[in-house]
Amino acid sequence: MEERVSVQDRAKAPPHKRARAASGEPATSQGSPSLWFNAPLDDRDRRPQLTRERVVAEALAVIAEEGVQALTMRTLAARLGVVPGALYHHVRNKQQLQDLVLDGVLAEVDFHLDHTQPWTQQITVLAQRLRAVLEDHPGVAALLKTRDPLGPHSLALAEAFLMPLQAAGFPDREAGLAFFLVVDYTVGFAVSSPRTSVNEQRVRDASIRSQLHEFFRSLPPERFPALVALGEHVWLDNRDERFAAGLDVLVDGLEHARHAPHRPADARGRPTTTTKPSR
Repeated sequence: MEERVSVQDRAKAPPHKRARAASGEPATSQGSPSLWFNAPLDDRDRRPQLTRERVVAEALAVIAEEGVQALTMRTLAARLGVVPGALYHHVRNKQQLQDLVLDGVLAEVDFHLDHTQPWTQQITVLAQRLRAVLEDHPGVAALLKTRDPLGPHSLALAEAFLMPLQAAGFPDREAGLAFFLVVDYTVGFAVSSPRTSVNEQRVRDASIRSQLHEFFRSLPPERFPALVALGEHVWLDNRDERFAAGLDVLVDGLEHARHAPHRPADARGRPTTTTKPSR
């Protein structure tokens, strides 16, 4: 007669010695089919496999929706439906995650340039492309100001900016300065003047913009003469024009500096000034 085993006795057995059916449920007896019915999983219940690509894409969504400060490993894990520890199978830490996000975004910048064009035109085109990509991904520009990823696409972007400067004959040090001047201006513009800012939304609305201009004209002219005269020319819906104007001034200044006599740097890296001898 087969010895009966109570539920309590089965529970006391070590986990590796407990009989289990193919379904994962406890088996009734060795060799007999499971008496548990398991309905097949609906496609909607199947969790997509966690990959580095999914982790990075979700991190980018967090930044776009809630800002850079909202990106934490705990928040990201909750959105992906996993425990935080699962993320570390795909990224080492939050810093690597941020770098992967940035490099993925920079991959969207078209680095191909017409090298028969003047260097000024090549730099201008590339800066405009970079700005367009950053504005397609709200919040990323702010992250780029704090991180300097050295990944395949960020390196390709740096190479694309530096090649025209080198070909134009900039000395090595001046080429490095010119690179950061253009990149800092482009990223800084995207950070300080996003399309979602209160000011940009205000000036895009024709009715509010008209009221704003009327407000400037109504200011006391003896106290704010410049604002009365120029306020309506400052607060305009002209982001593209502002960016292009600033970039033109910057590139024109670099072109002027390229033709200026080379001045050696002092011990602190600053160009020395030329003084006339006293008589």
